[in-house]
Amino acid sequence: MGENTDGDQTGTTPSARTGAGGVVTSAFEELAPALPNEMADLRRKLTRWLGELPLDPESTHDMTLATYEALANVAAHAYPDGHGWARLQATRTGDAVTVTVTDTGCGIPATRPRQAGLRTSGGRGLVLIEKVTDQSDIDTGREGTTVRMTWRPAALRDQNPA
Repeated sequence: MGENTDGDQTGTTPSARTGAGGVVTSAFEELAPALPNEMADLRRKLTRWLGELPLDPESTHDMTLATYEALANVAAHAYPDGHGWARLQATRTGDAVTVTVTDTGCGIPATRPRQAGLRTSGGRGLVLIEKVTDQSDIDTGREGTTVRMTWRPAALRDQNPA
């Protein structure tokens, strides 16, 4: 009958834009199995969504890199039994872009012992996330982990003078 859009797909929220009070809002959301190939697909979808925003290439790179690190951590660590989901949400509100990666896995232990054979790239992902974001926070426990990353790219600040 109609055209199949991202909004018709399970787990997808189409971009929404409003101009209430001069604040531009755009949103993206996806839910996918916590598997490496699915995480790569989420990164590609986020990159397409970011391409709709007036961002400079460096900001887009930092956002996709940090997001992929958070998604890779979900695939590698959140579900030791190999079964679980990752939720990727992104919003642009005014001059800020916030990306949130959420899982319902085992959480990040307070001490992270290195184990032989553990699927990890060396434990530098969270450090990288902190370095390339304007603000990041991690909420973790036995109920799962939420990594929230925020950027205020110059290109968005220039469009919304204070």
